[in-house]
Amino acid sequence: MGTVNDLIDVRVDEAASEIRDLTAGLSKAPRRIPTVYGYDERGSELYAQICDLETYYPYRAEWALLTRNVDAICDRANVKEIVELGSGTATKSELLLKRASAISQVPLRYVPIDVSEEMLRKTSARLADSIDGLEIRPIAGDYHSGLSVVGQQPKASRLFLFMGSSLGNMSEQKRRELLEDIKSAGRPGDLMVVGVDFDKSRSTLETAYNDPPECDLWHNFLTNRLTCLNRAFDGDFNPSIFNSRLTYNTDARRMEAQIWPRLDIKFHLADLNLRGVIKAGERVIVDTSHKFKHDELNELLDTTGMRIMDAYEEPTVKYSLLLVEMM
Repeated sequence: MGTVNDLIDVRVDEAASEIRDLTAGLSKAPRRIPTVYGYDERGSELYAQICDLETYYPYRAEWALLTRNVDAICDRANVKEIVELGSGTATKSELLLKRASAISQVPLRYVPIDVSEEMLRKTSARLADSIDGLEIRPIAGDYHSGLSVVGQQPKASRLFLFMGSSLGNMSEQKRRELLEDIKSAGRPGDLMVVGVDFDKSRSTLETAYNDPPECDLWHNFLTNRLTCLNRAFDGDFNPSIFNSRLTYNTDARRMEAQIWPRLDIKFHLADLNLRGVIKAGERVIVDTSHKFKHDELNELLDTTGMRIMDAYEEPTVKYSLLLVEMM
């Protein structure tokens, strides 16, 4: 049986920045709700169910790649500590943790970073029950704050996990800042496993990122942002009057998740003293997912001091797991 250390909560440190982003996003068109407000326990559970959909290829492709290559990854990454960004249910990383723990000559430490304290506690308890000798140090916070905590700990050989094509959920500037944070938290020779989704046809993407017939998982996942805002800031959004759709912006090469009310609404987030009006049909962007070109990705890694060691590819859907080294 493994052990779970006391949870480190750094969410207070980041709250002011997140609130500024939220206030700015809801105050002008095109309106935006930061992604972080979608990943409470319910949001994480809904996304886990989305991953089971036959139409959602990123999860199935990444699972297949990890299953086929877990031995090769663990052999290359003989580390003492595995740090996962956005750990969620840790279903995929559990496979890697079991293999890494089995071959490690020293006790393995796992550091999951997630914004949902509830999900962190649940996932940590499950992993401690299933992996003997694993030491778990959960951190509740965003990537920047969590990696700051990791960077303050004694240096150890580390493997960073950033799966689920989450690198594409950020702006170009945020992607660079994150990779710089990861590099600062590690040391030369440390490794990262990152999932990357490459550009493909609009029809393939929009089929994967929308609900199949008789299903409402994507819709509930997107409108859950409003429920999170209501709970966090004493709000009065009514999610039931919102529609949702994910569409592919071919010029920007990104999926854009949008929700919109079917009639004019007034909203009030009392704790932020924030009021506004959203017109019927006015789109609110709640998530994006960028699809990469190979040369674009290589340039991003090169300019942040990283290089690709191995690329595990699923060519039918143009999805890859990359093993990246910090220079």
